Amino acid sequence: MLLASAQPLKVNYHTERTRQGDFYTIDIRMPVFPKENPVGALANQEVESIVKQFKIEFLKTMAENRNNKYLRRMPEPFLLQVRPTLSIARADLVSLYLEIFWWTGGAHPNTFYRVVNVGTVNGKPRVLQLRDMLEPGVTPETVMQRVAQQVETIKRKRDPSQAPWMPQEGIPQQYWNRFILTPNAVVWVLEPYAVGAYAEGSFFPRLRYDELRGLVRRL
Repeated sequence: MLLASAQPLKVNYHTERTRQGDFYTIDIRMPVFPKENPVGALANQEVESIVKQFKIEFLKTMAENRNNKYLRRMPEPFLLQVRPTLSIARADLVSLYLEIFWWTGGAHPNTFYRVVNVGTVNGKPRVLQLRDMLEPGVTPETVMQRVAQQVETIKRKRDPSQAPWMPQEGIPQQYWNRFILTPNAVVWVLEPYAVGAYAEGSFFPRLRYDELRGLVRRL
């Protein structure tokens, strides 16, 4: 029998579609968890906050684009699209990421990732960061060195013809908490430009818990 804290958490999905003629389209799908569950309620707040921020920025850009004669004549509608990938939904833990496709003009569309990790800490729901999972005495830098090595391995497989380029300082600190949790591993979600050129695409370095033994606790 499952412990109450490990029971699956029900999830529904909310869809929003708005189209302004041939000018722009907003297409959003986001998970909705039971608000009666403290972890689910906080996860809802985090998801809604992320989506709201991108909608505000997108609509602001659309208002600016209307005043630009060139941008008003783009052959394809501008687009804000949000799609969720849910990894874990338990009464004590929610882990997911949102993929945000953003086209507002420029050389190419952009893809952004935002993660939501909410768990129970000392009996209360909290947004989880890397430091919340570390074993005593372990620093985030130690874990991120392992992640950087995994990214370098992925790059070598994608292009074995040359030594892969990596940021001199390693993975930028703004991406240290961009991970999701799976039953067997921690997966970092790195969007284009995070650790390389746009053409290199996204990276999803995955480290199993047995590879992180002594560094990271399984939640």
